[in-house]
Amino acid sequence: METQNKTIYDILFKQKNIFLDIAMILCSIVFIAVMANIRINLWPVPITMQTFGAFTIAFFFGSRKGFLSFLAYMLAGVVGFSVFAGWKSGMAVMMGPTVGYLVGMLVAAFFVGMMIEKGYGRTKKSVLLVMVVGNLIIYSLGLIGLKMFLGEVGLVGLLMAGLIPFLIGDFLKILGAMYLFPFLWKGSEKIAN
Repeated sequence: METQNKTIYDILFKQKNIFLDIAMILCSIVFIAVMANIRINLWPVPITMQTFGAFTIAFFFGSRKGFLSFLAYMLAGVVGFSVFAGWKSGMAVMMGPTVGYLVGMLVAAFFVGMMIEKGYGRTKKSVLLVMVVGNLIIYSLGLIGLKMFLGEVGLVGLLMAGLIPFLIGDFLKILGAMYLFPFLWKGSEKIAN
């Protein structure tokens, strides 16, 4: 496998083992939890940096470990660690209005990571593509979950509750990623050489 198609994790850590993987996944749980709590409170879904955290993990690890890291984050929250937005935890979060977004981030972490493994995410243009694909996955599943939670709400009401308020923030996150992620690639390749 060429350096071009490796993940940042592969580039930085040539000698990996299960202990390093576990340590990095634990760091990912903390990172996503912090990102989830950089937020603006809205109802029913707050604006957070959690999606950016999920994308960062996928960019760093790739598909399988990115998926496992986000799954570990979700499980940590379910079993009682206060890692969700508002420092919440427990099954109540998984039964609430944000569950579709959490599942969407889990699925997006896998697909974004897969795109990274195929060589995307190194240039501003390809970061834009990866982020748009990831956001489409998150919003698709997020809106389905929100519809199930809200029940009888029209399409406009659903979009006003679960999409429209987030567009400006997501635009800014995508812009930030377009500048940050190519820089991280170049930096990690310099460190590795």
